[in-house]
Amino acid sequence: MRLKELRERIVEIGNRMVADGLAHGGQGNISALDVESGLIAITPSAVPYHLRQPEDIVVIDLNRQIIEGKWQPTTEIALHMRFYHTRPDVRAVIHTHAPYASVFGIIHEPIPMVLIESATALSGPIPVAPYARPGSEEVAELTQKAMGEEGVACVMAHHGLVTVGQTLEQAYQATLAAETSARMVILARSMGAKVETLDERECKALRQAYLARYGPKPL
Repeated sequence: MRLKELRERIVEIGNRMVADGLAHGGQGNISALDVESGLIAITPSAVPYHLRQPEDIVVIDLNRQIIEGKWQPTTEIALHMRFYHTRPDVRAVIHTHAPYASVFGIIHEPIPMVLIESATALSGPIPVAPYARPGSEEVAELTQKAMGEEGVACVMAHHGLVTVGQTLEQAYQATLAAETSARMVILARSMGAKVETLDERECKALRQAYLARYGPKPL
């Protein structure tokens, strides 16, 4: 089986998404690029997470041709391919219908950075991309442009959240950070309080420190 480890990791991340309340049924989609082969492992369309096995994850090339698999890939394939073609630093893409983050896509307001832990994974406020029809080339282009050349997260108006990373774990940590930030802001506002945000330069510094130094260190 090609890209066996990546396919196994995608199944694992999908199950975590369900457990963390970020997806249900077959909603959302995940992909990862294998740089050595140039092939991409990507979730199938509409197959429920609890039924997925590694062999259900589809392998495609950069031209969207199916190399191995028994299902059609996600209908959001254009979104994933847009990042792989325009962002050399991106090797994983995760799209969820994270409920708190999606609220900001309804009101068309960026998610502010209010937590140090979120800033380390995200580096700054999360923009909202204009609405376009799901699965279209237009929504892929608008989302990628709204995220920018160095961003790692973007809310899709009236749709959900997209995060990217150099690994699946990095992209998923950005998803969790975005959802936590959105939830904290909503809770603070529900108390009638003004939300005090972190300085954007500090957010970027926290992000760089996290990338450079954070991780398990053996004695």
